[in-house]
Amino acid sequence: MASVASQLPVLSLPREDADENSHRAFAAELCRTCHDVGFFYLSNHGVEQACDNVLDASRAFFALPLAEKKEIDYTRSRAFRGYMYDGAENTAGKPDRREQIEFGVECAETCATEGPYYERLKGPNQWPAQVPLRAPVEDFQNKMATLSRRIMTYLAIGLDLDGGYFDSMFGDEPNVQMKICRYPPSDGSVGEHSDTGILSFVVQDSVGGLQVQLHDSGEWIDAPPIDGTLVVNLGEMIQLITGGYFLATPHRVQNLNGSQARYSVPYFWNPELDYRVEFIESSILDSLVWHRPRPSDDSFRATGSHGGANRLISAYGENAFKSFARSHPVVMRRHHSDLVMNPDGSITSPSSSIL
Repeated sequence: MASVASQLPVLSLPREDADENSHRAFAAELCRTCHDVGFFYLSNHGVEQACDNVLDASRAFFALPLAEKKEIDYTRSRAFRGYMYDGAENTAGKPDRREQIEFGVECAETCATEGPYYERLKGPNQWPAQVPLRAPVEDFQNKMATLSRRIMTYLAIGLDLDGGYFDSMFGDEPNVQMKICRYPPSDGSVGEHSDTGILSFVVQDSVGGLQVQLHDSGEWIDAPPIDGTLVVNLGEMIQLITGGYFLATPHRVQNLNGSQARYSVPYFWNPELDYRVEFIESSILDSLVWHRPRPSDDSFRATGSHGGANRLISAYGENAFKSFARSHPVVMRRHHSDLVMNPDGSITSPSSSIL
């Protein structure tokens, strides 16, 4: 694909053996970008081959007949994993115009047999028999986990914290999610939204269609594919723990190409399910220059939330389950009929058991 200029910044990841000044300079640039824009391209990330492999495997899967793709239909999975046909997922109450497979961390069905209801998000992935998808997906997941931890280290350093400050948030069982997606020509789309977790990475093919909303003007700009880069954005959870200093930027997809489908691979790096939000106490958050008014209410504090029916819950697992529940009512009816979604978006469970 040809490189195209973008209004979003392009950050180059330093080599691991770079000198300390280079690492600290990148950390500072990263934090400025996360405050000013909350969306950027990352080059020299080291996972180019894994990205190409998972895109190739995606194209092979989506070329299968619909009946074969539905052999791993997501409604069979109580963990919301598997193939979702065009229109199966909702964003902001409207059906998405894309087909996709949802993946998480591979886990036996018996690995989550007790505990709070959000432990139901743990479970096995569904793998197609016709296409060798598992190897490229798991290789991509492993390499992206390493990259994600590295970015979190830079964010900590840029906030004048110990490099391992965020490690306990993710522990040994981060709630990693990823999708492989196909958007049909002309009208493939996902509505305006911001992500709910910590970090999001997107592998794009050459078609384009990703759009980002600028905070200052409200203008929507294109985020065209750029050779060798990942698109990176922040989620609402990291906006919350930084008191609103980092931005969870709204974005959407509109595939206006009349002849080509769009393929993409979003990857979401999220905390352990039992993580509860704690506001970062960093002197640098008070000393840094803000380029917009600081939030004056509790909505970005660890005890606060977004209002309305889609409020942001400070218990990460509850927030993650709520997001799936809102987007996939069929799975809720089939596998989680004992749970009740309240008007404010929270979930009520009749007991502490996941069964």
